[in-house]
Amino acid sequence: MNRKLIAFLFVFAALGGMVFAQTATKYFVSHQGGYVGAAIVTVDHSGKVVSADLEEWQGPGGWAENNSPDGKSIVDGAVVRAPDPFANLGSKDPEIKGYMFYIYNQAANGPGVWSQFTPGANGFTRPARQYERDFEGLMSNPIRAEAYVKAAREDSLVNVKIDGLKVTVGKKASQTVHYGNMDKADKNAVYMPLTKDSIGYRYNYKAMLDFFKAHPTAKFADATLKKAKVTLVEDKSVDASAKVADYTAAEDSVYVVADVVTGATYSDFQHYSLELQTAYMMAVANMMIQF
Repeated sequence: MNRKLIAFLFVFAALGGMVFAQTATKYFVSHQGGYVGAAIVTVDHSGKVVSADLEEWQGPGGWAENNSPDGKSIVDGAVVRAPDPFANLGSKDPEIKGYMFYIYNQAANGPGVWSQFTPGANGFTRPARQYERDFEGLMSNPIRAEAYVKAAREDSLVNVKIDGLKVTVGKKASQTVHYGNMDKADKNAVYMPLTKDSIGYRYNYKAMLDFFKAHPTAKFADATLKKAKVTLVEDKSVDASAKVADYTAAEDSVYVVADVVTGATYSDFQHYSLELQTAYMMAVANMMIQF
């Protein structure tokens, strides 16, 4: 740890109650762009991590209502709406002002992209350069990402239908979500379940957080994988539906940081740990600024 940081934290610890705990949130686009993440870290006056959490909220592809003729898939033309502090502020329509619309924009014989869908004089239009105005690109702005996460928590993300400039609000994200819960880290989510060969997403999440809280300044980018036996203790507050006895792998590929076995096997361990570490540094910096 940097010597100046150690010195600051020593002063904070000596002052005790004069310096209060600080919380910081780092917003980011996660898991190949399909989710919006929030790494939330609180430190006490000595710089120790008091709490750490990671949320991963599904993007439009995880909750848009199926619009294919048979109702089983998402095809070109599906539209969703998200609160956005930068979007359509000149509109007088309360169903448009302060919202961003995303359309499933599918090129001929190509992949679909959730791109910006903008109201204009002749109705809503799709961007001509869709890959520069897609959901993931817009969510790289932390102000937009914060608004999206807030809306996901409050269940104010909605499916919509658009006719010209008329917006008709449909089902909420919670009513059309494809993976059981908008937040993958929620104990009731069904994304990446525990199996005989994998500890699943939520036990990975717990192992990652436990290691981070104990080693917030570790060099996570240097993490390596090794084969090791992973032992789980069943905890329904971590994963409501998993039975740890179902995980029977003799060994697994586990991340090791500075010769310490983390217990985490998820491929995004390094990425998410670095996002948590950034939130940690933000919290410490906030504390220094207030001091």
